[in-house]
Amino acid sequence: MSKKECKRVPSYAIRHLIQSLKEKGRTCRKGAEQRIDREILICDPEEEYVRRLAEALLLKKEVTAGVRICSSPEMVQELLKIGLIKVLLISEDVPYEKRKQIFTGKRIILTRQHCVDLGEEETELRKYQPVDGLMTGILKGLQEEKFPGSCADNGNGRILGVYSPVHRIGKTTFSLKLGKALAQSEDVLYLNLETYAGMGGYFRDQDAPDLANVLYYAKQERDDIGIRIASMVKRMGDLDYIPPMKVWTDLRAVHTEEWKTLFERLISQSVYSVIILDIGNGMEDVFQLLRLCDQILMPCAEDVYAMAKIAQYQHMLKVLRYQELESRTMYINMGKNMRQTVKETVELLKESTEKRFFYAEGRTTS
Repeated sequence: MSKKECKRVPSYAIRHLIQSLKEKGRTCRKGAEQRIDREILICDPEEEYVRRLAEALLLKKEVTAGVRICSSPEMVQELLKIGLIKVLLISEDVPYEKRKQIFTGKRIILTRQHCVDLGEEETELRKYQPVDGLMTGILKGLQEEKFPGSCADNGNGRILGVYSPVHRIGKTTFSLKLGKALAQSEDVLYLNLETYAGMGGYFRDQDAPDLANVLYYAKQERDDIGIRIASMVKRMGDLDYIPPMKVWTDLRAVHTEEWKTLFERLISQSVYSVIILDIGNGMEDVFQLLRLCDQILMPCAEDVYAMAKIAQYQHMLKVLRYQELESRTMYINMGKNMRQTVKETVELLKESTEKRFFYAEGRTTS
């Protein structure tokens, strides 16, 4: 291949993403490569022990996550690219620095006696003890753990963030149509977090109370936010929404902790089981906001320029140490008919909540 031809070939990251888009954001060749919403990952070189532990976990009704197993840290890194890991149970044989490097979330260390290099953020669990003791330790870890900054574990709801570094790709149209589709079977609230949401476009309620009012009420701890917003909610078909802020400087002045408080209260005190955040690039800290989401839907296109922007976003995640966001990101190919794109996304979201037992080798057991 000539040097001139080489320049036309996209980087590995871009080509890999193009391929994933063609496969609707997932690879279907192996059961172990299907994305589920939240997973427990067990990594230990004693394969029979790991298999039995996973089977015992799946018998516990308190465990609503899928379970994956593997035998090496290298497999952990591969599996993190595929599924959204909630908790990692890993052998003490893996050094602390390696454990910290491969997974920044909740880690439970399986030990024989005592882990000599246990980190402050880690929990120790003796692997050779009666199964009831093991289950108690693991379930306690699950109850304590949230995704880094994620809000939805405070209630029964989930937060879907729609974000893309690619401009003019139909993100808001997609967000609204997805919301309407999901609202046919559950209660969905749409919030627009763009600096210029557009007055007189999708949102014609220029004189109505908006998101700024909702944020104010969320700070009043004595008030029930669900009751407060009842008179402020507008409807677009089956979809509920709060009119967006009209002044972008007010939107950018809101800190991440304020958003987190609002989302937590909406989930725990309102009827909504799904909150859709339509996130723009003008937010104060986009990455911190994305960390509050359980799933990130990223509209993108297959042209080289769009893929280059996605590749830059992925690079920033690595540089700024937000790699965990990649594991919960679903890339949405916007090159198709919008109705078909929304339909496929709804199907993927439904599949992501299925409970399955995944093997790193590629076999799947329900």
